[in-house]
Amino acid sequence: MKTKNLSAFVILRVVRIAVIRPFAYDVRMIKCMLQLFLWLSLSLVSWGQGNLAMKPNVRVIPIDGYAAQVNDRIITRSEVFARAAPILARLRQTYHGQELDQKMKEAYKKMCENMVDEILILSAFKELGGTVPDQYLYDEVQRVIRTRFKGDEAMFEQSLAYQKMTRSDYLQKLRDDMTVEIMLNQTVRKQARITPSKVREAYEKQKEKYYIPEKVKYSVILINKGTTPREVKAKKKLVEKVYKQLKEGADFAELAKKVSEGARAAEGGTFPWMQPKDAREELQKTLHSLKVGTISPPIETKSAFYILKMHDRRIAHYQPFEKVRETIKRALEIEEQERLKKRWLKRLKEKNYVKIFKLK
Repeated sequence: MKTKNLSAFVILRVVRIAVIRPFAYDVRMIKCMLQLFLWLSLSLVSWGQGNLAMKPNVRVIPIDGYAAQVNDRIITRSEVFARAAPILARLRQTYHGQELDQKMKEAYKKMCENMVDEILILSAFKELGGTVPDQYLYDEVQRVIRTRFKGDEAMFEQSLAYQKMTRSDYLQKLRDDMTVEIMLNQTVRKQARITPSKVREAYEKQKEKYYIPEKVKYSVILINKGTTPREVKAKKKLVEKVYKQLKEGADFAELAKKVSEGARAAEGGTFPWMQPKDAREELQKTLHSLKVGTISPPIETKSAFYILKMHDRRIAHYQPFEKVRETIKRALEIEEQERLKKRWLKRLKEKNYVKIFKLK
């Protein structure tokens, strides 16, 4: 505590000298002041290190300092952390330990790069003499109040206060967001044109991506064989009786509920749509060949008897080009936009001074 009081005294003394005698400095006085400041700095550092030594388990997170510089605009680490706060919160809920540290560093790096890109885009817009009309901002604020806050402006103001933002701050952020959107729309999105021939070519190259395999929907009556020859004989007789009833028109689902020992007996033995290859190996051949609406003869395996009923079948096919054309076109547009955006930002970075500082 003595060090803190003495440090405060030195600060007041120096300020007093600087204010009362602003023109009386000579070389000796300047040297004296520099020595005082140096002593003060070392005292404060020693006091801070002593406090940290008392709490060895405290993890110091460096949020102050430079994160990046774009021309004369400095982005601080605290700005990046503040912008990335929602992402970091989600990461803390999902990851832990070293994996969390790695994910947080990646999120920080990505957000820092995004902020650099944003500043470059805003600068390019300013160079072009572009402006966002105030009416656009007013209309957007009214839309937000109307849709997100049910027309309650007081609730909107409370939301700003919770985020520690003034309306002026919000309008500036809104202006910047609109500016970025305008520039991306003009410089990237409108330039990303995809011809019909490119869409068709992409479809042919990735045709396997649009392959839909065969699927079947069927029901099963399963009766376990048992462990003794007597049990096997009795179960086989039961299966033959059930099959005969089915051939005579008995309801498959009702019989399945009564006699099936399978996991889906309560659902009438019905399985959801599946590929035949995903069924038991002993049943795959029958599932491939059994016609819709028909019932298979009993199938015997090492441990059980099965009777199948085929409800429906979807033949393997490729999705037609007309059905997926718009999806392919949109994917190609996004890919082209990203390519153009990277190229454009690279040019902006070459024209401006950009430096990103590593987070240690």
